[in-house]
Amino acid sequence: MSPVHPAAAALAVSVALAFVSPRIGLADEGLGLPADCKPGQNCFVQQFADMDAGPGVADPFCGTATYDGHDGIDLRVRSMADVKQGIAVTAVADGAVDGLRDGVPDRLVITEADRAAVAGIDCGNGVLLDHGGGMQTQYCHMRQGSVTVNKGDQVKRGEKLGEIGASGMAAFPHVHLTARKEGKPIDPMTGRPLSQGCLKDGAQPASLFEPDVAGALGKGGPQLLGAGLAGGPLDYDALVVDGAPPAATGSSPNLVGWGWFMNLRKGDRIYISIVGPDGDIFAETMSPPLDRSKAAYSSFTGKRGSPKPGRYQMTIEVLENMQPVLSETRDIVVE
Repeated sequence: MSPVHPAAAALAVSVALAFVSPRIGLADEGLGLPADCKPGQNCFVQQFADMDAGPGVADPFCGTATYDGHDGIDLRVRSMADVKQGIAVTAVADGAVDGLRDGVPDRLVITEADRAAVAGIDCGNGVLLDHGGGMQTQYCHMRQGSVTVNKGDQVKRGEKLGEIGASGMAAFPHVHLTARKEGKPIDPMTGRPLSQGCLKDGAQPASLFEPDVAGALGKGGPQLLGAGLAGGPLDYDALVVDGAPPAATGSSPNLVGWGWFMNLRKGDRIYISIVGPDGDIFAETMSPPLDRSKAAYSSFTGKRGSPKPGRYQMTIEVLENMQPVLSETRDIVVE
């Protein structure tokens, strides 16, 4: 969750302007990634901007990968364990540092007490860049003490601004990117003002991102954050803190095949199967249809008792109308 930081919201202007040439002030090749990572591998788009001006929600592609009032893109890492690796937040285009903040502690917002602790500093540690021509980009939730620039600095596209963290109003570690034209939020995926709505009837995006970056960021479909064979029950709440649970060994009390998903949709089902070293199905499960869309979710199957050492094959699928929209098979050795 990444509400607009009040200081940034104050940048908005009340004069109604025609929305033309959103790339004014930006390089012709388009925006780069806001982090030094590989989407789908070690970073993932958790949420896009909400393009529904009313109480409903719609991501830029008319899906559910957003929440009401969200004004940008959340590019996450899996867990707080990944934050310790120091993944750089980077400028998406050349610009000048127009504002910044550092020193806000990293803490996941889980309880009302957590929420109260960051009231008024929703963006956490962040940087605001001015690209000229009325274009600005803002980067939020950076790791405490990681901001590397000063106000007035000139930065180049791809230059490090700080590191991904979980400061401010953050339920998971990520960098939140907002793009603005004349103070008004625009969706960098489609180049449209948020008030213009999601893409319908075959409309094509005019993305502010360069084509390769836009393609890597995707369109908000289901993704697999992690999967494996664990030696005990899966603790969902621990995933975003510690990452993957310890791998199963021959001395583990159980064998549990688990999957950690994001951006599942209402009606999706999850299938997980484990084939043992003998070639027989060790365990499998098919979930009932989800009763609502899930930003993050986990599922598992398994059996009690120490597993036989050897090579296991685990298959994970997300099914929409009983057709796989995500499928992955992994060979895992239990020693």
